[in-house]
Amino acid sequence: MNTPSILTLARRGAIAIPLLLAATQGHAQTQSWEYKSYIRDKTSGQYSKEKFLASTVTLEEKDGKATFRMITAGRGDPCISRSDLPAEVQRDTDTTTITVKPELSGCEPFRYIIKNDGSGGVRLHLRNERWSEDGLDHGLTRKQ
Repeated sequence: MNTPSILTLARRGAIAIPLLLAATQGHAQTQSWEYKSYIRDKTSGQYSKEKFLASTVTLEEKDGKATFRMITAGRGDPCISRSDLPAEVQRDTDTTTITVKPELSGCEPFRYIIKNDGSGGVRLHLRNERWSEDGLDHGLTRKQ
């Protein structure tokens, strides 16, 4: 049996590792979460805690850029559902924070703080230069 020498293994590793790194460059990392898109009552203008559409929130990260996407059955929110939106992403040991500033005029920035264990999260709106929760249970559980 012919066993390769340490020098031969080192040479193979010196070639294989850069090839592996080059192969993974440019690949996107995508995460998705189940999301409840609440429906606004047309007469009161308030959101109903009982009426929502099942949606999916997706974050794709590629080449140092993050893209937010919401997929909703029906019309959805025009501030969010029109197209992919650039996002800022921050992570710590417990949560992933996704901040989106919609490009459509009149649309407020929003933020999701999602638990890394996949058990849920909250949605916040930027109003009067302060982030505040909207008080609704959006789910934000990891999509299987």
